[in-house]
Amino acid sequence: MFFIIMKKVLVATGQKIIDDTIAKFENFDVVSSVEYKSEVHEACEYFQPDILLIGEGLAGHESLMQIMLKLVKDFPHLRIIYLAGYVDLRDEPKVNALGILVMAGIYDIVHERKITVPMLRNILDNQKDAESMAYLTKRVNESHSKSNKEDLIEFEIPVEDKEQEDEDIYKNLHVVSSIKPGTGKSFLSTNIATAIANFGVETKDGRKPRVGLIEADLQNLSVGTLLQIEDDKRNLKAVMDKIGTIVNDNGLVGTLQQTEEVNAFIKSCFKPYYRVKNLEALVGSQLTFQEIESVKPYFYIYLLDAIANEYDVVIIDSNSSLTHVTTYPLLQMAKSCYYVLNLDFNNVRNNARYKDILKEMGILDKVKYVLNEDIVNDASESLASGTEIEELIFTADHLDDSDFKLEARVPMLPKTVFLNRLYEGTPVVLDDKKYTLKARYELFKVANQIWPMKNFKEIEEEYLEMKNGNKKKKGWFAK
Repeated sequence: MFFIIMKKVLVATGQKIIDDTIAKFENFDVVSSVEYKSEVHEACEYFQPDILLIGEGLAGHESLMQIMLKLVKDFPHLRIIYLAGYVDLRDEPKVNALGILVMAGIYDIVHERKITVPMLRNILDNQKDAESMAYLTKRVNESHSKSNKEDLIEFEIPVEDKEQEDEDIYKNLHVVSSIKPGTGKSFLSTNIATAIANFGVETKDGRKPRVGLIEADLQNLSVGTLLQIEDDKRNLKAVMDKIGTIVNDNGLVGTLQQTEEVNAFIKSCFKPYYRVKNLEALVGSQLTFQEIESVKPYFYIYLLDAIANEYDVVIIDSNSSLTHVTTYPLLQMAKSCYYVLNLDFNNVRNNARYKDILKEMGILDKVKYVLNEDIVNDASESLASGTEIEELIFTADHLDDSDFKLEARVPMLPKTVFLNRLYEGTPVVLDDKKYTLKARYELFKVANQIWPMKNFKEIEEEYLEMKNGNKKKKGWFAK
């Protein structure tokens, strides 16, 4: 004799014909049916179902994607089956949105045009895994298109038959990101962190602000290179491995002593920058794609919990891909997110489309934009950018027409200056050269938004004086 374990199912498809069919299946107990998006979270909290079947037919204007991402965080043992409606796999925005859900741990995604009764039963009986949905996480991220009623699944049956809560946000955490590599994330991150550490207003107890800089890209060494900090044994990968010994899908499994040891190890992996000692960096490491699979998003939640109180400001240089394991949890936890643009027209156009998906995730309101490698046609501000040969057509002024409010316009530095600072391991904000003054001023603008800079007014006045003086001369290098 044996007992059949009934699995509790909460149906929230918005399609009554599907909800009624599931109620007839053996071994599944439909605990309730939800019709409105706004009721899903409360219903999960009340009924504690094993399975949530959710679809695009639900009523309401709320973001279904944001609802599901919050459910994953609040109910880690809940199996979510998402009836996404028909998705053309050539539709990159929609495929990208599904990829984000997979990275968050939602593997049961149904995007066929039609499903039948046997198919629906098979979906409930056989849970998918990350490997089976890998095809959704390999696509380039651009934007997310909202589903509509025409996308609903056509179900064949026989005739006879809100934004994150404030408590989830770290007030001292700021993320620097972009939608493609090579725009200057690490350059911006290191310079902002260095500026705050070296020129930031002292804390109430009279000390310089402690700044933590994290390179949250498991396959990149940019921050370590820019600051000349390298450590093969105490880096981001080593931290992730340690966290994995005490945290898994079931939560914290380590003993109190083990947890204290891991926390101490994490703190020891933050290395001081030799020029500015109150700036400490956790640098990246080089991993294969197979090794990255062992790193879970909640590892980063634990990392931030472990070090957030150690620093006055935490700057994170994130991965460019939104489906990367590091990106989603960090964007959710940050107080502000600085996205780096450049004057590549395609980059700007993709960022405009990308706003949809940031809105769906509930973080668009804390996203700010910084232009890196700005080029101006004014000879008095040109840094040998080629404008003396041919004027630039698409300039920073056009970004206003694309609904981008720029917090700063960091100019393109001469190649020799950039390479020399890289070789020296010296961020530009520590410079004292006249030809880097505009870059330093623009970088200070961003730093000053995060932490007040004690010499911001002075550098602003110095820049404006130089700018006005150069209008009567031939350029930045005039003497």
